[in-house]
Amino acid sequence: MVNASNDTPRHCSLPLPLTWLQPIDFPHKLGICERLFGSAIAHRGICWVKTGSGLPWKLDLTNRTHRWIVYGKYEGANFLNWAKKFLTPNGIIVDSGANIGQMLMYLAQWIPQGKLLAFEPGKEAGDWLEECLVTYPNLPVELLRFGLGAAPTRLRLQNIGANYGHGAWNQISETEGETIQIVRLADELAIRSIETVDLWKLDVEGYEIPALQGAEELLKQQRIRAIYAELSGENGQRVRDYLSAFKYHCNLFDPKGQLYTSSQLPAHTNGLFLPE
Repeated sequence: MVNASNDTPRHCSLPLPLTWLQPIDFPHKLGICERLFGSAIAHRGICWVKTGSGLPWKLDLTNRTHRWIVYGKYEGANFLNWAKKFLTPNGIIVDSGANIGQMLMYLAQWIPQGKLLAFEPGKEAGDWLEECLVTYPNLPVELLRFGLGAAPTRLRLQNIGANYGHGAWNQISETEGETIQIVRLADELAIRSIETVDLWKLDVEGYEIPALQGAEELLKQQRIRAIYAELSGENGQRVRDYLSAFKYHCNLFDPKGQLYTSSQLPAHTNGLFLPE
């Protein structure tokens, strides 16, 4: 979970060698930078700091995964490099599980005439993201404090995992956690007269199938051009099978950033689904 503070965080600088490395992609970058710079920047605590995206963002540098956001492209460069080439300036993006904006800070910059719908139902992560977005009124982002599901309802968001995950592993629950509102993606798009989506980043910690069910009418007509979904264990195979029924093909990224098809999914990965 994030550890939001009521005090206005200061701006802090980074070691000069790290600023040189930020725009450069290379294998195992996040781990290497953590070994080189982690202890040097951790003591700076909560502050505004330039991230790998080029944007200063409010981060808690005592938190290892926040430091990853400083080093470079969160979760690796392959998907984001692909997205930068794929997206057009007027693109439409859905970021479900936006968290504190670690992917959004890249994607939103690449669609200056478009729109990014950021779904984040968790209060702490949503408050943190909102504070950062206020600083960038020109980013084409609309923050929606909802979770995505098959039908409008109220459920709970359960805090699981270690604190260093800053809420990234929170899961939908019927019985435990903070109460959140669930909406259908198709309904939210209709309200905004959005007929097609260029990219849907789907990372909702095991609740992917209900979220997809709330967009079936778009999937049937392949009005979503690309879906980048977290695929973990048996649920990952279920997501793959579900989207296959709508003729979306699952692609993985190899270490060089090239797309390939695998008959068997790794235990944990992310898949890029494109219409056949």
